[in-house]
Amino acid sequence: MEPIVHGIKKKYASCMTVERVNFHQWTTWHDLLLPFVSPEFDLLSASKEVIHRWIGLTDEEEFHAVLGPLCS
Repeated sequence: MEPIVHGIKKKYASCMTVERVNFHQWTTWHDLLLPFVSPEFDLLSASKEVIHRWIGLTDEEEFHAVLGPLCS
């Protein structure tokens, strides 16, 4: 999944910030995103509301289908 994540981070850098949350290290993100599944990807609004959640192995096209219209 890392190559896909790096590609998304590069492609959408102008319209979003990508942050990695480590499942094993407790942070303030855990309170916001619980329950965690691995792998999991969450798209948050500027006000930190979950807009979309991808769970499990996800194809790059699934990310682009959601992120593309938001970043065009």
